[in-house]
Amino acid sequence: MLFPLFAAALFVPGQAVAAPDEAAALRAEIARMRAHLDQLETRLDAVEAAEGSDVAERHGPEGADAESIEREQRADLPVAADPPQSVAAPPAAASSVTIKPRGRLQIDSNVVSRPAGMTAPTLGWASDVRRAYLGVDGKLGGGFGYRLEADVATGDVQFTDAWLTYASGPFTLTLGHHRITSLEDVTSDLDTSMLERAAFTQAFGMERRLGFSASYSAGAMLLSAGVFADDLDTLGDGGSANSYSLDGRLVYMPKLGDTQFHLGGSLHHRELNDLTTTLRYRTRPGARTTEVRFVDTGAFSATAETGYGLEFAAIHGPVHVAAESFWQRVARPGLPAPTFSGGYGEIGYVFAGGSGRSYKKGTFGSIKPTRGLDKGGAGAWQINLRYDWLDLADKGIAGGRQQMFGASLMWVPVEHVKFLANYLRVQVRDTPVLAGGRSDYETDVFGLRAQYDF
Repeated sequence: MLFPLFAAALFVPGQAVAAPDEAAALRAEIARMRAHLDQLETRLDAVEAAEGSDVAERHGPEGADAESIEREQRADLPVAADPPQSVAAPPAAASSVTIKPRGRLQIDSNVVSRPAGMTAPTLGWASDVRRAYLGVDGKLGGGFGYRLEADVATGDVQFTDAWLTYASGPFTLTLGHHRITSLEDVTSDLDTSMLERAAFTQAFGMERRLGFSASYSAGAMLLSAGVFADDLDTLGDGGSANSYSLDGRLVYMPKLGDTQFHLGGSLHHRELNDLTTTLRYRTRPGARTTEVRFVDTGAFSATAETGYGLEFAAIHGPVHVAAESFWQRVARPGLPAPTFSGGYGEIGYVFAGGSGRSYKKGTFGSIKPTRGLDKGGAGAWQINLRYDWLDLADKGIAGGRQQMFGASLMWVPVEHVKFLANYLRVQVRDTPVLAGGRSDYETDVFGLRAQYDF
C-alpha cells in the first residue's frame, strides 16, 4: 500500500519533485496507516493470548509447555495445499458385535375338570413353570446376526431358538433351529391370546426344526421358504435323522387407512423315509399341566405328510380379528390317505389403557400400555373370544373330534409383565379316549398365567 503512494508522489506527470503541501499530505497518510497497524497488532496479541490460555486449560490444571501450545495454534491455522504425503491411519472403529441378554418366565396354574368315569391322575388342579428361557442375541457385523436361547423350565436344557442370520437388502437367510409356519405358530408365546396355541399347531407338530430358510420382504409382501430336518431334541435322541421337510409361507399385509390386514398361506411337506414309519397326532385340551389328550389318533403307518393352511387377520385400533384353517394329508403305504384338519377364529378388544395389538412382518406382537402402573395408570386390559376345532378322524383313522369355546382376560400392568386368565369349554366327539365307556363328553378348563420377559 505504501509503494503506490510513494510512486504517485515521486512520479507525477509533468513534475520532477512533489510540491511541499503534497509531501505533507503524504506524511500524514503514512502516520495514520502506522497507527492502524499498531491497533491490528494489539488485537492479534490479545487473540493469541486467549488461544494460548484455552490450550493450556485443555491440557489440564498444570498447563502445557510453550512448544505444545504453539503446535496446537498452528494446527488451527489454514495450511496451503502441499504434495500428497502419508497420513496416519484413523483410530479403529468400535466393535460391531453386540450382545443382548434375553429371557422369559411363565408360571401357569390350570384346573381341568374330570369327565365322569375318567381316572387319569393329571386331571384337576396343577401348577407348572411353563417356560423359563435364557439366552442372548445380537449382531456380528457385516449383515450377520444370531440368537441362542434355551428353556430350563424342566431342569434340563432344551434349545429353543438357536440360529445365525444374514441380511442383505430385502433378503434374510437363516441357518439353525427356527420355524416359518402359520400365523399362530410364528407369533411368540409371549403374545398369544390364550395360554396355549391353537390345537392344530400342537396336533400336527408345528415347532422349531433344524434347517435353512430364506425370506424376501418388500413392501406389503413377505415370502419365506426352507428345508428342515427334525427338532433338536429328537435329533439328539437319534430319531428322525433321515426325514426332511420343505416349508413355505406367503403373506400379503397391506394397510388400508387405519386398518392393518393380513392374508397368508402356507405349505408343508415332510418325507418320513425309512427311519420313521409311524405318525401320531394328538393334543392337550388347552392346558399343559395335564398329560391327558382327549383326541388321539394313536400310532399309524405313514410315509409322508403334506399340509396347507390359510390365514386371515385384521387390526383396527383396539380391535383385532384372526382366523386360520389347516389341512394335513398323510400318505400311507398301500392304504387310503386320510386328511385331518383344524383351525380357529378369534376376536379381541383392548378396552382400557392400551394401544391395541401390534403387528410386524407377518406376525402379531405385544400389547403395550399407554399408561402403566409405573406412570400412574392402570395398565392395558384386553378381552378375547375364540372358537377352536380339530378333526382327527378320516379314512379309517378314528382319532376323534374336538371343539373349544374360549374366553380370556389379559392385563398388562407395565411393559414386559402380563397376567392372563382363560376359560375353555371343551367338547369331544367320537374319540377313542373313553370316559366311562363314552366317546362323547365335555370338560371345563380354567387357566392362569403370570409372565415376565426381558
